[in-house]
Amino acid sequence: MPLAARLARSLLRSAVRPGPAQRGLVSGPPQQPLGPGESVVGFLVMFATCLGPAAWVLAHLEEYKKRE
Repeated sequence: MPLAARLARSLLRSAVRPGPAQRGLVSGPPQQPLGPGESVVGFLVMFATCLGPAAWVLAHLEEYKKRE
């Protein structure tokens, strides 16, 4: 058997072999609810990542206009 065929066979063997089914997302209430501090930190991070770049551009708009 050629080397390339043996290599392809060994690589494909694990992909073809059935394994345990992967668990999907489980809906329902969380096992450990978030506290108010964790919620505040999460909202602040989302706020900064979404609105931070837009605020930076608006704050430096005059500098961008000067570059022609």
